[in-house]
Amino acid sequence: MHTFLQIVEICDNFPYPDSSAEFSNVVPLTLNKTKIGILLPSTIDILREYNSRLDPAPLEISEKNVTFSAHITNFQERTEAMKQLFDTLRSEKKFAALEGWRNELYPVYGDINHPFNVAFVMERAATPILGIPTFGVHLNGYVKTPEGVIKMWIAKRASTKPTWPGKLDNTIAGGITYGFSINETIVKEAMEEANVSADISSTAVPTSAITYFTVTKFGLQPETQYIYDLEFPVDVRPKPLDDEVECFYLWDTDEVKKNLLEGNFKPNCALVVIDFFIRHSIITPDKEPDYIEILTRIHRRLEFPNPKMI
Repeated sequence: MHTFLQIVEICDNFPYPDSSAEFSNVVPLTLNKTKIGILLPSTIDILREYNSRLDPAPLEISEKNVTFSAHITNFQERTEAMKQLFDTLRSEKKFAALEGWRNELYPVYGDINHPFNVAFVMERAATPILGIPTFGVHLNGYVKTPEGVIKMWIAKRASTKPTWPGKLDNTIAGGITYGFSINETIVKEAMEEANVSADISSTAVPTSAITYFTVTKFGLQPETQYIYDLEFPVDVRPKPLDDEVECFYLWDTDEVKKNLLEGNFKPNCALVVIDFFIRHSIITPDKEPDYIEILTRIHRRLEFPNPKMI
């Protein structure tokens, strides 16, 4: 059994500046002196070798910084440089992360001259290689009994999923791909994953965002998740529509808590549930000794540019 704080620490596991020297040798990826990603030394070695093959080289690489070369100046040129880079490294099997190629383009932020602050777009699977911040949406679906008791709709991930197969998940969740707004992503994922119509999913209420920084076998992943709540009509049940979800459970919060503490949730989805529990006073400061630490760790300040959605 875990504590709630231990669950948070599993996901938010990149060391804080005063806690460890383990990642003291990481190097920023920058654009116009703004840090847009973060690189491990092993990644820099591979980038340096790739860079040496091309003339002109697409990157400027030093011991303290990696950035685009001076001849790469705009959104299109950066996007094409990243495409060529990762198409090549994928064909050469340089990174395990690229085995999970998604054919999904994620925006990378940091160019204030581009709409929404987008600097370029790149393949989703490659983002942890460059330590690129990613953004997604997670929705907590729930119902209230006539007595006011909350029950939550919990998804079980399909056993065929390449990541976290069979683990428990939030009702609806997905990354925000390039060209989609936050609300459009909610509506799209609701239909694809749970067969929930737009007239219902569009009533979901934005409640908060959580942030954390995860280290995985694929690299470094700072993440932000926009959190929505949706009180389901009592006659509406989410149903799997694609191959992402095996089934949905309707559980009272004690059952959800039991599965949280047993480690049955996908780690970042566990954080979304913990956030829901805090906001609905299921986790309270009088009964949770790590209350402040939990709040701090699921709202970590990430030193990267954010989207400008308006």
